[in-house]
Amino acid sequence: MLRANATSKFGIGSPATRLLQFLFAALVIVACSAEDTVGRAAVDQSISATTSEAVPTTESTTTSTTTSTTSTTTEPVEENAAPPLEEDGIPRVARTSTGVVLPVLTPLEEGYLVNTPCQNTAVVLDAEVNDRVHVVLDPGHGGSETGAVSPNGIVEGDINLVVALLAEEILTEQGYEVTLTRYDDIRVPLVTRVEIADRLEADLLISIHHQASNQFPTSDTPGVEVFYQQLIPESKRFAGILHEETLEAYSDFDITWFTGADAGAVYRLNTNTGTDFYGMIRLPETTAVLAEMGFLGNPEEIELIRTGELLPAEAEAIANAVIRWFTTDDPGSGFVEPSFSLTAAGSGGGIAGCEDPDLGATLEFSAAFGDDEDVSSEDAQGEDTAAE
Repeated sequence: MLRANATSKFGIGSPATRLLQFLFAALVIVACSAEDTVGRAAVDQSISATTSEAVPTTESTTTSTTTSTTSTTTEPVEENAAPPLEEDGIPRVARTSTGVVLPVLTPLEEGYLVNTPCQNTAVVLDAEVNDRVHVVLDPGHGGSETGAVSPNGIVEGDINLVVALLAEEILTEQGYEVTLTRYDDIRVPLVTRVEIADRLEADLLISIHHQASNQFPTSDTPGVEVFYQQLIPESKRFAGILHEETLEAYSDFDITWFTGADAGAVYRLNTNTGTDFYGMIRLPETTAVLAEMGFLGNPEEIELIRTGELLPAEAEAIANAVIRWFTTDDPGSGFVEPSFSLTAAGSGGGIAGCEDPDLGATLEFSAAFGDDEDVSSEDAQGEDTAAE
């Protein structure tokens, strides 16, 4: 399903090119760890296996490419299956020349006033903007918040991004407008991720994750967990469809899987508050799910990542689920009893200690608004940017 001639709606290279750039960066990051020779080899081989088919050569601009996975048997959908968007031309999100996605507070004569990833305000000059999208893909973690790390050094934040980029590629080829909350290995707090989706008035937000533990029971069935918003029927429906598509995509992999009590399509509550447990589905106004696509503690799943098979299968499952959700009334399946937790989801995702990445060309506030105007950060952000 991956195509060689897709281009980003932001006009900054194709998704396949971005994937190649990211994978090279991931190899460098892992290779810098002198203590992790196994992890270096795993990432090196995974890069070779994935990019050999997912990234086109410079001589091929129209020939379709395929991934190494033989995972899904879902019937092909028609090209341009995406429903039309009611675009109004209002710039809602900017992507800088350095690839950072930022919520736009207001357009200016020169540039855009934005919230930065760490919830500061800035005026960016060299940026492409977008008004509406069908889907926001959220690669969980990133930067200093690595997420889970496998025993051989594969970092969750890295592979979450690979899956999101591959899924974006597929959906873009089908005519869907898609953006990611990050396109690089940077830290983006939850409040900013949520703000991106809500400002874009996206139809759907998918937060992509992988679990860490090597203590889970084994099973013949993949232990994928798709958490949905307890009060949003369309969130539940998408979770059930994604669960089905993921099991189908993994069906050709003859391995022993890890599983857990929440395997399936499920909602999870904080017992003390009665609200959704995870911030990425509790905070957005956008219909959202959080998907735990696999286990980085499972040696057999790690091997499928190393050979370049599992991550494209995950991306195809996500893309096919999105298409089914938009184009059918399928109810989904795999729903299990809700789970509960007495504690918060953890300290990750906050803005404490957050350092903004390079935003490219920016202006000082005094230059943007004039010396006589006093524009405070609170005034610029407005009431709707506070996620908590």
